[in-house]
Amino acid sequence: MNERQSVQRFLRGAALLIGLSVSAQAITSYRVQPGDTLSGIAARAGVSAAQIRAVNARLRGIDQVQAGWVLTLPDRTLPARTHTVKSGENLSVIAARYGLSLSALLSANPTYRGGKAVWTGARLTIPARTSSSASAAAAPAARSTATVRTASSSGRSGGWLWPVAGYHGVSSGYGPRVLDGVREDHWGVDIVAPEGTLVRAARSGRVLESRPDYDRGWGWTVVMEHPDGWITRYAHLSANLVKKGELVVRGQPVGRVGNTGRSTGPHLHFGTYLRWDPRDPLSLY
Repeated sequence: MNERQSVQRFLRGAALLIGLSVSAQAITSYRVQPGDTLSGIAARAGVSAAQIRAVNARLRGIDQVQAGWVLTLPDRTLPARTHTVKSGENLSVIAARYGLSLSALLSANPTYRGGKAVWTGARLTIPARTSSSASAAAAPAARSTATVRTASSSGRSGGWLWPVAGYHGVSSGYGPRVLDGVREDHWGVDIVAPEGTLVRAARSGRVLESRPDYDRGWGWTVVMEHPDGWITRYAHLSANLVKKGELVVRGQPVGRVGNTGRSTGPHLHFGTYLRWDPRDPLSLY
């Protein structure tokens, strides 16, 4: 699997809409878990018990299933539909909700290629897509760990990559500070590193901005959006290594440490936001 495929797989997220049409569709497998019933599996997968029996010879004429059995569950192609953008949503979040890659969503909505922002109330085309019945059937068993996985993907277990390898010194932390005699809120952390040091993407996602932003004091800056509403900023760079609209994988270089904009020395300003609500980056590691 190449890097672009890895990004697309990452951006699909966990959300799937489930249904079934037993025709010439793809099939997937599901291993029966302790406590499962045929009717329960069918209900979670969005199919009838008869449809499951039709593609599993061992089930014909019986209603009981045994833990450890591997059942075949047909997939289906969900029809195209429209989605009205809600407050706090971005393209990555919407793509994950419908089990799409970001590139597939952009292909269906070419107006938003190249990094154009999507506004609340906009209507997007959600293209037809294939949904896995097996993933839905397994959902209750996975539900107990789903919250943990979500937290760990954005928490201390390693879901977030430190953006400057080998340099962990923070010269200015998150929150109120005084700079040049002026009290201000510092929505990020300043990581001290030599000018030219590579800056890496903390998570996979799409580049929202890659430009010089001297009006707000950021200097050369890269802003990325990630699935589940997270946004990261990499500022005061000496060089930007990615372009607006580009899909980037976790750990890929996005720039080099610099001293541009409102800066008191070579460092990386690293900011993290959840739907543009600032969060302390250090709380994520």
